[in-house]
Amino acid sequence: MKFVLLVLVALVACGDDSTPPPDAGDDGGGEDVPRGPVPFSVATWNVENLFDEVDDPEKLDELPSSRAVEGKLEALGRVIRALDADIVALQEVENEAILNRLADGPLADMGYTERHLIDGFDRRGIDVACLSRVPITNVVSHQGESFPAADGSRDFFFTRDALEIFAEPGGVPIIVMILHLRSMLDDGDDHRLAEAIQARRIADRRVEMGFDRFLIVGDFNDLPGSEVLDAIVDDEAFIDQSLTVPVDDRWTFDFRGRLQLVDYIVGSPLMDAARDDALIVHGPEVDAASDHAPVRVSFEL
Repeated sequence: MKFVLLVLVALVACGDDSTPPPDAGDDGGGEDVPRGPVPFSVATWNVENLFDEVDDPEKLDELPSSRAVEGKLEALGRVIRALDADIVALQEVENEAILNRLADGPLADMGYTERHLIDGFDRRGIDVACLSRVPITNVVSHQGESFPAADGSRDFFFTRDALEIFAEPGGVPIIVMILHLRSMLDDGDDHRLAEAIQARRIADRRVEMGFDRFLIVGDFNDLPGSEVLDAIVDDEAFIDQSLTVPVDDRWTFDFRGRLQLVDYIVGSPLMDAARDDALIVHGPEVDAASDHAPVRVSFEL
């Protein structure tokens, strides 16, 4: 399996959620924050249609065979095991049951005791999800919150949520927001841009509250330099580090022979400063499991 250096700092936004987050404290951690560096790693991966064998009559879900499902779980497990990340953000997961099968099956010894997924509005039933082996103190969903289009012409919702994970690796508080923005193939450009702007709003608000270790991760379904990426990325407030990766290695999706970067990890300045290294994983085992490549970034907090 080929590991390619990549770094992307994550950005996320904070909406009008009614769920109060944990107290950020004076420095986001209080006196319990360790003085030494805390190793911490995050991976994000669009796992391409992780469906179970059960028909959901309310969704246009796929119905793979039991054998196909087990093969898919084993293939995903091999790659996630190699990533060895503390928090794994996933996109295109059908439900909590299949997420648990992944964590309790091929990843049973990896310590992913925290599993989180909230059903979204996607008509196919694909959701964002999280596996974590570090303590989670709170989970905030932005599903169902409305926000305006960029031109104010109408309101939108997150198609697949903007899921905020409040974690405390080694006692250090950090927020990881997981996104899967509207696809470019769904005539969803206005919708995707509105989602990106709202995600950044949420992130800015969290930082104002004192949560200065913040990551936005996931499948943004758009390219560097696009209006969508520019709505999230900010060279001072939220930094995209993908430009540090050699151009030939900087891709996560092969679209009809064109290698594109559409999956990102973007973060606040404290996360940028704490970055240790980053990887994009390519190779036959990844290709056997999904049409996207996973991104992994490690930090010393």
